[in-house]
Amino acid sequence: MTQRTELSGQQQAFFDRLKSGEWEFPAGIKNMGIRPDLWLKEVSYGHTLYEWPNNGDRDINSGRVFGGWVAGFSDHIVSMTMASALEDGEWFTTMELTTRIFRPVQQGLITIEGRLVSRGRTTGFVEADWRDEKGRHLVRISAAKAIRSMDELRGPEKEEVAGRAT
Repeated sequence: MTQRTELSGQQQAFFDRLKSGEWEFPAGIKNMGIRPDLWLKEVSYGHTLYEWPNNGDRDINSGRVFGGWVAGFSDHIVSMTMASALEDGEWFTTMELTTRIFRPVQQGLITIEGRLVSRGRTTGFVEADWRDEKGRHLVRISAAKAIRSMDELRGPEKEEVAGRAT
């Protein structure tokens, strides 16, 4: 069996809409101020690259981003990484999320790279690493995802993901 290396048609349409800003973000993403339409720079099968221009508006103290926001944004990133490895008709939910902060996340351009570690029929494991402008490793995120049918998880409507009018 050959491993697929391209996005499925459904996922290509989903990411096109996500990056263009045409997809209405879920309340959790919108309320946290996460902007995949601006920050998602690359997506391919099992890989995402985000660039977040940290201007300090999510700091808990001067020069230190709130760890809860780091975890919430990271869940989005590893979720989009998992989404890139789905087949048509599949969606997912987070089963476990681990956030390890090695250094304070300070202001400046933060690069976050997500990668698929393992993809089975019903589970996936993804990681993401945060780096500052000097290339220093700031954060590592790991997550286990349950992969199910869209109907089972009531993920984005199939028509919405595919870009058709509902």
